[in-house]
Amino acid sequence: MKNILLFISIFFAFNANSQDTIYARRMLDSLTSPNFNGRGYVNEGNKTAAYFLDNEFAKMKLSKFGSSFMQPYYKSINTFPGKMDIIFDKIKLKAGVDYLVSLSSPAIKGEFKVVILDSTNLNSQKDIDKILSKNNEDKFILIDKKGIKDTIVTKFLESFKGENKLKAKGYIYINDKLTWGASDGVSVNDFVKITITRDLFSSIKPKKITIEIEATFEDGYRLYNIVGYVKGKTNPDSFYVFTAHYDHLGRMGKDIYFPGANDNASGTSMVLDLAKYYSKPENQPEYSIAFILFTGEECGLWGSEYYSSHPLFALSKIKFLINLDMVGTGSEGITVVNASTYKQQYEKMVELNKKSNYLKAVVERGESCNSDHCPFYQKGVKSIFIYAMGGEDTEYHNIFDTSAKLPFTKYSEIFKLLLDYIKN
Repeated sequence: MKNILLFISIFFAFNANSQDTIYARRMLDSLTSPNFNGRGYVNEGNKTAAYFLDNEFAKMKLSKFGSSFMQPYYKSINTFPGKMDIIFDKIKLKAGVDYLVSLSSPAIKGEFKVVILDSTNLNSQKDIDKILSKNNEDKFILIDKKGIKDTIVTKFLESFKGENKLKAKGYIYINDKLTWGASDGVSVNDFVKITITRDLFSSIKPKKITIEIEATFEDGYRLYNIVGYVKGKTNPDSFYVFTAHYDHLGRMGKDIYFPGANDNASGTSMVLDLAKYYSKPENQPEYSIAFILFTGEECGLWGSEYYSSHPLFALSKIKFLINLDMVGTGSEGITVVNASTYKQQYEKMVELNKKSNYLKAVVERGESCNSDHCPFYQKGVKSIFIYAMGGEDTEYHNIFDTSAKLPFTKYSEIFKLLLDYIKN
């Protein structure tokens, strides 16, 4: 009988400790699935994610500020909803693997000559003047900075990344690893910007590019922050706040999308998990806890900027805000941005971690406006940003940041540390 009781107690203890990971993994799998289209602006992936999160909050029976969990606002962004084809000479390239197209690029279709600028023909001001004197209107300029040592030349090449100084049809840059971004899609240039891998360039020195890109500028696209809360037992008018951004980069063409598992389906899943935990009557906190899921972070902190300027409850009521972004690893611990500003709070977290031996390290970092805590911090709200450290997953802003590759190494430990922190 004793053995049976021991087995039952171990089973339930294991189940209680693993339940958060099971739910979070299910949320991660959903948010990164093709149905969500990378939670961007093609095929309304961002809105699909918003409705999904709204439904999760409803199932938890969180309280609302007003009549809805959804806080709408409007922004404009360039998108690539259709064809995304590039051929070097006669070799068709693989989108997301061989190349990426900057979101600031316009629609284009045609065949163009490729002019390569590298250490063989660009080594002095004289070479620069020669390039500037030529007509490049129907050309793509491929820039290889490897081997170029002249400071004047390197400064020249850097100076026109956002400008069309050579009046070319487009530019091709070389990187060792491809990473995409959404922030440059807020406006459209008059030239195309492409990044290719060095491995590709090592095998192909193109003389010609055949290209077709379909682009649509979405003017006044409707976006939603998702906001809910659990009322505190003894201090209902004072709030702890957990935040994360649920948006990612979306699609680049009709064939590929960016899943955004670590960035930031991981943080979104943890905020959902925390909301689920505190929504249970037996876990009702002393202070109220708000859960805010932002969109538009990848485009320049759109959602958090909007919310902090249009808060659904007074910012002065926020006791402390914890932003979670990229928490899918953790073998090396976590980093706390703004820890040097809020020493007392940081040291409490270090103490709690040491007491329970959750993580290898809780690392202190200073101010940085690198995630959604920043607009709140700038308005005087005590705010920190936590991200996990560990080399077990290094995919970032590419098509390989998938749920299957994200190990959730220390997910449970980070989750428990946050519970301990709120409790204390």
